[in-house]
Amino acid sequence: MDDSRRIENDERSHVPLDIVELMLEEQTSMNDVDLSKLIAESKARTLGTLKHKSSRQFSSYLETSNNFLRSQLGSKVQMTILYVDLVGSTHMSMILSLETLTTIIQTFVQEMTIVVANSCGYILKYMGDAIIAYFPVTNETDIHTSYKRALSCAIRMLTTVGHGVNTVFREFNFPELHIKIGIDSGVNAIIEYGSSSSITKSHVDIIGYPMNLTAKITAMAMSDQVMVGNTTYQALDLQSRQMLTKLGLKRLDYIDYQTGDAYMVFSFSLD
Repeated sequence: MDDSRRIENDERSHVPLDIVELMLEEQTSMNDVDLSKLIAESKARTLGTLKHKSSRQFSSYLETSNNFLRSQLGSKVQMTILYVDLVGSTHMSMILSLETLTTIIQTFVQEMTIVVANSCGYILKYMGDAIIAYFPVTNETDIHTSYKRALSCAIRMLTTVGHGVNTVFREFNFPELHIKIGIDSGVNAIIEYGSSSSITKSHVDIIGYPMNLTAKITAMAMSDQVMVGNTTYQALDLQSRQMLTKLGLKRLDYIDYQTGDAYMVFSFSLD
């Protein structure tokens, strides 16, 4: 990648779960965020996946997403985009059996999909070792909710992988999973490829600069790190920014390949 960037500091520090829980309460406007339940459910599903490989305990939710996108065909929609990538999947494919690799990928997809659904997001597509999700703005007063839901989703993803999946994987001598996440917001177009018929449905997709930019900043992220674009960060309220600071927020400069100007990106991790 040719992206020019400057990382001021990359020191990592462990963040206690009570700080993570407080952050989730702020982002979701809920007082009953229960991280112990989130982690316990992830452990149970992961254990079920490893013991009963033919039984997958989740729905892809693609039909729900498809219905929403078709209702917006031809429209320009404000939304927050979230990319989550599984780190090191190429290396794992070289050293692990195909059966083990398949189990790992399916567990990753299962857990990330459930987190997106529980964060009121939509799954756009699966790309092997990556997932693209989105959080649309359905009305003008809902714009900040979209940002907060995506941020909450990212925090839940890190928590689920770090304290849920990996705990079970270690017991079964599976390699630990590590992820990286990119988030940014803006207006995207909902387009249709081909035409629909009574037998088959055309492919519906999201295109726009925010989609491309989110992919770029995700690629910049380190293992178990979240990158948040400036458009999203500036729209967050002061309390949310202060909470992100407690999560070790760092700033770096990304050179926007479309404009050539500097674009601020903020990163944080839980460990």
